[in-house]
Amino acid sequence: MMTQNRLIPEIKRRIAMVKKSASTSAPMARTILLATLTCLIVPASVAAQVPKAKVGTLSAPSTSSWMVAVMEGRQFDIKNGVDVEWVEQPSTASLYNDFAAGSYPMATGGIMTYANQYARGVKAKLFATYQLFGTSVIVNTERGPDIRSLKDLNGKELAAPLASENYKAMTIYMLWSGVDLKSLKTRNFEQPGVAAELRSPTGTAPAGVVFAQLPTRLVMDEPKKFKDLVSADELEKLWRQKTGTEYNWLLGWAVQDDFARNNPDLLQRVHNAMKETVEWFNANTDEALKLVANKTKDPIPILQETVKAGRVKFLQMTAESQEKAIMELLKISVPLGYVTKLPDAAFFHRGLR
Repeated sequence: MMTQNRLIPEIKRRIAMVKKSASTSAPMARTILLATLTCLIVPASVAAQVPKAKVGTLSAPSTSSWMVAVMEGRQFDIKNGVDVEWVEQPSTASLYNDFAAGSYPMATGGIMTYANQYARGVKAKLFATYQLFGTSVIVNTERGPDIRSLKDLNGKELAAPLASENYKAMTIYMLWSGVDLKSLKTRNFEQPGVAAELRSPTGTAPAGVVFAQLPTRLVMDEPKKFKDLVSADELEKLWRQKTGTEYNWLLGWAVQDDFARNNPDLLQRVHNAMKETVEWFNANTDEALKLVANKTKDPIPILQETVKAGRVKFLQMTAESQEKAIMELLKISVPLGYVTKLPDAAFFHRGLR
């Protein structure tokens, strides 16, 4: 069983500790060994009886994988009475398409994307949030010495992952900052391609949209060549000024209608597990990033600076409690074409604590 497999390394570690201390008293060591195995195997048996919940999410190096690493590493799901079975997808297309097809009852991802699915008839609701907006516009200062603010992007070439939720959200802030989006000469790349374009001696784009740990890596590797055009704090301030709400959400949780209706207790347990995961991450960031680094293979200093710069911020709240802020996001998204039509109140799952 998956939950038992999580305990195997711990069982081996404790057995080794007992064997090491066995030299002085074999009978006593056998007694300690039996007690140790009893304490570990009984919880494994109990864990095997915990109900499972399948959740779709993006695989590493996405920030969604950060929470997978922490929840599994600390077993916050089992602690909250649910065994979360993560289905880590290699692309946003597979993540969203498989959720719409019913391959898993719950999924994390872009709030605008799930709102658009709802507008197109997918029987699903948003039940929680978990990550605030954090995206960077990185400028190659050798190519764009005159780009000092978002407004300076007008008429410039921009490298960006056009299908990503991060790019779509960033265009909102560009618009607010005086950028004529139609004036941009936008070139489509996946995130690694954006970084390669900015680094390449033959590249031509003076700026690119990147997110998570990638902008940190660019700036830390070559601080004289690359700069972050706008800070996370500046973006948050702009959001509050324009919307009158506190949180600028990016990612959340969606659930299939039938599952939410038939499994309210299980849905609550999943929410509680993620809430505890996020709270522990925020309170024990250095320890948490060791778990993340083991999964994403990023250097810990890169991850630490990413969090310090505010490029990644987690906060698990019910979607119902954040309805006003989310609707502000979606109202802006509709005229930009990111959401087909504004969802009604039924888009938000009700009753989660």
